[in-house]
Amino acid sequence: MPSFLTRQPGKGILVTLFFVAFPPRLVLIALYFLPKPLRQHPKYTFHQAVGVALFKMLWNFASQIEWAPPKSLEPGKDKTFLAIDSAEGRLYRDVLDDPIIRPARMGVIWYPRTYDPAADKDKNIVLHFHGGAYVLGGCRPMEVGEGPALLASHISGLVFAAQYRLASYPNSRFPAALQDAVTSYNYLVGLGIPASQIILSGDSAGGNLAIALLRYIEDQKSLLPKPRACFLWSPWVDLAIGPVATASHRNYKFDYVPALLVEWGERVYKPDSMEATHPYISPLNNAFSTPVPILLHTGTLEVLYDSHIAFVNQMKIPGNEIVLVETVGAPHDIFAAGQITGFMKEAEAAMDDANEFLKLRTDCLESTIDGLDPQG
Repeated sequence: MPSFLTRQPGKGILVTLFFVAFPPRLVLIALYFLPKPLRQHPKYTFHQAVGVALFKMLWNFASQIEWAPPKSLEPGKDKTFLAIDSAEGRLYRDVLDDPIIRPARMGVIWYPRTYDPAADKDKNIVLHFHGGAYVLGGCRPMEVGEGPALLASHISGLVFAAQYRLASYPNSRFPAALQDAVTSYNYLVGLGIPASQIILSGDSAGGNLAIALLRYIEDQKSLLPKPRACFLWSPWVDLAIGPVATASHRNYKFDYVPALLVEWGERVYKPDSMEATHPYISPLNNAFSTPVPILLHTGTLEVLYDSHIAFVNQMKIPGNEIVLVETVGAPHDIFAAGQITGFMKEAEAAMDDANEFLKLRTDCLESTIDGLDPQG
């Protein structure tokens, strides 16, 4: 809740104290984790132990002060960044039709370069939504980590990362992020990119958003074409979990997700008129039918691990295809945090799995087409 720490001058005082104390704290963390027995997990390397502890400290601090730095729709030094307008009103129906939260202009960025209609007409295009509990993060390189650029490389395509509105800013709760997801997806379709070449992707809260967009496409039938596939990287599928259950989870000491971040994200993202268990808020326990193949990646040391297993099992209904990929001994969202947490090799292996997931389905589709009788 808003407090002295989340308003000035309290926030400014805390930020100053944090950065003054940061260098000695970092040294102490490094010294503490030098002996293997003191690391969070016996198989963590020194890099992994320090990275997980550092990330948890940073996210916990950001949650304490409810950090919300200004977002710009100007490219700045990011040359592939652009601002796009919302689509025509008919695309924002039902849960997206809110009297206060209206579709708005938004930022997006291409990785590793801007889309070229001639050179890229046959390439896979990934629409990616970043993580951050719907309150932190962004689409720019300094915010989103190595994930989008690496994924583009592994699938030999391009990634279109969305700067959707965060609930940590005024009038940006649900359905703002989902409106922006529809805007960005429709933009790609409007470029003439076949939906059969577009892959939805999201890490952590961005995974929740990717699922919500896929559900919206299914619920609205022919309003928007179906994408080729969906990649979910440690998706936040249960916003009803709460901080107490998060902090008491057996994996909490191994992971970097602080309970305070979970509480903050759920509190400001969910409108008062909706329960945290609503299908568009928490996909868990709200399975739906879709022909779009889904790959879900998780780490076995995540606090969200159990919810991932449950969600995958629930989505295994007739007509659906969902594949679970596990990285043993990994914490939350190594797609985005692999570099800082020391799990880059494992993150790239997961991206290789995603590429194989795509190739297998492409080969099967081509074999089916080749085998069709042209005479019917």
